[in-house]
Formats: sequence, C-alpha cells, structure tokens
Amino acid sequence: MKQTFMYSALLATALFLNACQSKQQASEATTPADTTEILPNRADSQSDVAVSDWLEKLVGSEDGLFRGVNLGDAVSVVKENENGEPFEEDAAHIGYTIDYPNLESTDIQYFLDKNKKVIRIDVDIYLNNRASVDTHLQELTAYFTRKYGNAVEKSWNAAGHRITLADVSKGKDFGLKLTFGGRSNA
Repeated sequence: MKQTFMYSALLATALFLNACQSKQQASEATTPADTTEILPNRADSQSDVAVSDWLEKLVGSEDGLFRGVNLGDAVSVVKENENGEPFEEDAAHIGYTIDYPNLESTDIQYFLDKNKKVIRIDVDIYLNNRASVDTHLQELTAYFTRKYGNAVEKSWNAAGHRITLADVSKGKDFGLKLTFGGRSNA
C-alpha cells in the first residue's frame, strides 16, 4: 500500500512538471522571441540585467531620464531625440507612438510648461495578454532598479524626480503605465 502511494505521488509529480513545461513551451511559441544582451548592474557588478529588443526600443538612449530626455529639457531636445512616430502636438504636450511587430504599442506624451520645457512624461504601454504584462513589468522593474536603485512600491527616485510604474490592466485590456515627474519623497 505504501509503495503504491509513493509510485502514485511520483507519477502525479512527473505529470504536473511535464504539463507546466508544455504550457511554458506553448507560451513561448506564441510570443515573439527577443534577443537579449546582458548588461552589468551599475549598482552591483555581481548581478546582470537582460535587456531585450523590446526594452531597448522603449527606453532608447541611456542618456537622460528617458529616451535621452530629462525633465526641464526644451521641446526641441525631445524632437531631436525622439524616434517614435509623432501622433499629436499642441502647446501643452507632444505625443509619439512606438509600434511593435506583435501588435503591441506604446504612446509617449511629453507634457510642457508655458516655456515649452518638459515637466512630465507619461508612457502608456498597450499589451496583448497577462503574460506580456508580467514579463514587461519584471523587465522594467529590473531596468529601473539597475539604473536608479531600489524601488519603493514601484517608484524610483531619479535626481529628485519620481518614476512610477503601474499595471493598469482591466478585464481584457492589458497594459502598463510609466510616469516620469513629480517630486520624490525619497
């Protein structure tokens, strides 16, 4: 009796592990493969952060707070550095979009003060499913932690400014929101 129970438990464990592996392989087959580059962690050279093509396309240049732009920069600096597709511009903001091959996209809005200087950057990331949200949330968290240090409730301090990252998924609409701006309490 004891042997039968042990064999049954081993068989159940093996089937469970096989099912998990099959599900992971199926998930990987439906999402486009990203190439990654291992970058050394500036804060701690012992750990590495993988930077996918998706993340590299999103964050752009390592210079500046985001995509080569700092809060306080003139709108001309945004136009120089931004390689996204422009979708709107008025006196208060300028917006760009980035499309990805898997039908995901990102809208970036640079909000301006009366002197045409950047006071806030909002990034809306539109994703296909929960797995994509989880993957990109983890990737962005690792990236900003490497660049700006440990987060407090998905919020980083960058030169006295706050960077926040939030999962804004609702129902069948999946996405993330990044906000650069506001004073940091840290």
